[in-house]
Amino acid sequence: GQPTTTTGLLILSGLIVFVVAEKSFSVIQKLGERQLAAPENNNVKGYNGTIKHIENNNKKHITGYLNLLANTIDNFTHGLSLGGAFLVSLRLGLLTTFAILVHEIPHEVGDFAILLKSGFNRWDAAVFQILTAGGGLIGSFAAIMFSGATNSIEARTSWILPFTAGTFLHIALVTVLPDLLKEEDPKESFKQILALIGGILVMAIVTTVFE
Repeated sequence: GQPTTTTGLLILSGLIVFVVAEKSFSVIQKLGERQLAAPENNNVKGYNGTIKHIENNNKKHITGYLNLLANTIDNFTHGLSLGGAFLVSLRLGLLTTFAILVHEIPHEVGDFAILLKSGFNRWDAAVFQILTAGGGLIGSFAAIMFSGATNSIEARTSWILPFTAGTFLHIALVTVLPDLLKEEDPKESFKQILALIGGILVMAIVTTVFE
């Protein structure tokens, strides 16, 4: 019926939004790698025959700013998912928070390294990383403000839950699963399976406690 079709489209929408965000981030990252691989200075002969040293700091900073933009958009989508999850229930919100943290912590460390390579000092990189977290807050507010509020919680959050499901399907199928399948070391594969089971147990415990 119509509700089933709508739910399916919302799940696909969440998946596609993350595909676009991930693709954009990948393109920006490749652009940054090309710029950072270029010589860090150009030697230009002046009028008096001397060699002038020109640094490419501007180019490097542009790469960092592009990365920050992509990170802000990524945080916005996570905030949208998180806000919608807490609208549904505290239990779902906590589960979503746990999933996002596991996904985002390594991501943020990588972004910090990219900013350092782009010419930012440690303090500026840390400050800008914190500022990009504002994208998550905006996403959470958007989930609340544009949730089609009516008298019932179910109607208010009807579109957010399937959208969130689509975003996490993308994380599982595109980000996590390929890395698991590439692992050839039996010990590491065993550790990954244990981590997977551990994650399921954590979700089961949270579900039981906050049911």
